[in-house]
Amino acid sequence: QDAPVASVAPPTQDAPVASVAPPIQDAPVASVAPPAPTLTPQQQVAETPTSTPHTHRSSVGYRAPSSAALGDFLVQRAIQQQLYYNAQLGNEPMAHWLKSFRSHEHLDSSQRGEGRCGFPGTYSAAFDQLNTLPFTAYLEALGTEPDSSIEVNFVKPQRRLSARERANPFLNNQPPVIEVYDQPIIMSKILTQLLNTADALVETWAFHFNEAESNDLLRLANDRAEKKGLPSSTMRDNAKLIKGGETAYSRLTGDEAMPLYGFDCRACDRFDTLRALSLLVDEVTALTPETAFTVDYLRPEVVEDWDHDEFTVNELILKRRKARRAKFEQGFVTGDDITKGKAARAAALSFLQNFCDKWVPKLVKGDARSSLVMGEYRHAPGMKEIRPKDSGADSEEVFEELWEYADEGVQKMLGGELVLPGLMGQRLREIRAAVAAESKGTLLELIAPELRKARIEYTDYVEEDGDGLGAYERFHMQAKLDGSENEAYSTAAIIAEMSIN
Repeated sequence: QDAPVASVAPPTQDAPVASVAPPIQDAPVASVAPPAPTLTPQQQVAETPTSTPHTHRSSVGYRAPSSAALGDFLVQRAIQQQLYYNAQLGNEPMAHWLKSFRSHEHLDSSQRGEGRCGFPGTYSAAFDQLNTLPFTAYLEALGTEPDSSIEVNFVKPQRRLSARERANPFLNNQPPVIEVYDQPIIMSKILTQLLNTADALVETWAFHFNEAESNDLLRLANDRAEKKGLPSSTMRDNAKLIKGGETAYSRLTGDEAMPLYGFDCRACDRFDTLRALSLLVDEVTALTPETAFTVDYLRPEVVEDWDHDEFTVNELILKRRKARRAKFEQGFVTGDDITKGKAARAAALSFLQNFCDKWVPKLVKGDARSSLVMGEYRHAPGMKEIRPKDSGADSEEVFEELWEYADEGVQKMLGGELVLPGLMGQRLREIRAAVAAESKGTLLELIAPELRKARIEYTDYVEEDGDGLGAYERFHMQAKLDGSENEAYSTAAIIAEMSIN
């Protein structure tokens, strides 16, 4: 259960991540700059420039993965999935050869042992672990490697002795018998297995990106609704189904998902969140003092929320409250809208800098715990789970960090009262939904053709034998033909099919 557009290139260790560089307050700002046009999330994703094919670098220096890096990550996870299968089947020679090719021993499980494959979470889902970049170069190297053989030595299991035979010292003290044989390494077969796994990842990751986009848009609509609905019986039934494993993913995979699929889905969400965070930084950087308050997460002034009646509160208490309020507002930015806009933009960039410095390394690393283990822990409302500082995190923890601000601004920061991180989280989720749609398109339109090209060129696959469609594409075409299913299996459809009222 634990376990998707081109791969992820996270920040390298020798190149420190500078998420956001807020402008110097003394620097003059040209007030005659024309207001920047407001782009939709899709336009923003399409028009964002990239400095290199594998890196998206914002104007303030934050380095985020570009869509061109998803293919590298997909092949990385395909190698790890093959290592898991080989270890599970006890094929130690092939597992050792695959991870030794181009020095990918670090992709194996941290709990790996002879005859032990390790838990799925021990196969690191951190980004940028493929040594041969881009992924097409790795496939070419694997396809052009000449066939060979390796010498395998193993101890032959001894025959089980009976009680009478064990009493015989000559039979009981027999030395171990070592057998030697040559294991053929046929590159076309190895590449075919790896491409089969990669094709399955393309299909299941594309399905996840579609589900992630839909779920983000539904959550965004609920967060922005003036009146949020209370939990209904349908929502409770959905929660029971999810807890029991009946989800859209279980229906797509027939409850036989690949062992690392759950971690893959969470890694895809982290990938989209990193890209969306970079696009949000670009959006804030493009603001000017004149256009700063055209976005929802910046406000020109703080609205007082006195929730008491002056006639029912003791005069002394009211006087003390007003004094505390006046002292609290001493640090507020004053002046015209241009001055406040400049301060709000600088505060937003400073907040994003601190936010990225804290969460980007965690998102790159990821949380190695399984969903089942995390599901056992339920912290109290308003409390946080205690985790080591260098531990990884999933994308939902990032959104929870922003959601906790609610309608409050950022404290202990000049101009922080004009920034609303809660609404900034909603904008981040909106951008991530657009990034997920782009990632799905990259998988199906850019990565899948490259995998098919490698299959045709380096294996004995005959193009005329297949229609060129994967399971996800066939499912999508069949849904259009019969009209009985939506593009993605929804939880509501599962409930209707199971006749749950």
